Amino acid sequence: MKKKISNLFILAAAIFMMTSCDDKYPVMFDESNIIVGMSTAAVSVNENSPGSFTVYLGGVSETQATDVTLTVSVVDIASPAVEGQDYTLSTKNVNVPVGVTAVTVTPVDNDVYTGNKQFMVSIASNSKNYPMAVQQSTLVTIVDDEHPLKNWIGTYTVEAVSYGSPGSWDETWNVTTTAVASDPTQLSITGISGAGSGPVIATFNTTDMTIELESVQNLGLAYGTDNGNVAIYYATDEVLALAGDALTTAIIANAGKQKIVGTIEADGTIKIDRFALILTEYAWCWDAFNTTWTKN
Repeated sequence: MKKKISNLFILAAAIFMMTSCDDKYPVMFDESNIIVGMSTAAVSVNENSPGSFTVYLGGVSETQATDVTLTVSVVDIASPAVEGQDYTLSTKNVNVPVGVTAVTVTPVDNDVYTGNKQFMVSIASNSKNYPMAVQQSTLVTIVDDEHPLKNWIGTYTVEAVSYGSPGSWDETWNVTTTAVASDPTQLSITGISGAGSGPVIATFNTTDMTIELESVQNLGLAYGTDNGNVAIYYATDEVLALAGDALTTAIIANAGKQKIVGTIEADGTIKIDRFALILTEYAWCWDAFNTTWTKN
């Protein structure tokens, strides 16, 4: 059961890498397929630093530039960013030649934590009346840099030392933590496990400098379809004794009642011991780990 990853998972990863590379460059079309659109569906901009989104014009090199008019909306957005109060745009009328053209978002930095705010920017028209792409809007998120957990928001390299077979079964995880809009004491975590999945929610106590995760949070197909769903559990002594092996229903139930608890440091470092990953469809402990999270 240990570490079965199917060829389909490897193929999917390869396809993802190829499509990720393609996203970096505008697609060039022949003269019958000129098109105007937004390059991405969503972008994030840190409150303390300008960022940008891009508009593209696809076509042959002789295609004439078009003047694109942008509009801003906060309809149906729970935490709206107000233009002129929370941010400014470099322009709403942008000349777009073949390729991509950036529009700068300059957030208004402040010293108050108000949480992340968002607005939608859309293409209203283009002067050449070129056909429009399906992707005509971008959701811009302004990330509040006063978040009380900002020291622990970002990307991590996690060294997970195996209890099942130290050295042989050790794993390295690439983890991302993001704010939970409804609770400033919590972060959402994706990327736990060798293949990476989630998200799961962690609660931080900056007085005691601890982190807690409820057991039985699902990671999905973290180790491929052959192994089924994976969930995080506290590694009791019974779980540690069977790391990499089958578990009884009673052992799993007992582990599921307990929180996974670790420590945090002001430099962003997180340490969590007794971190078990259980294949829920097989009642099997994939492994248990002592983890050290280093912020990138």
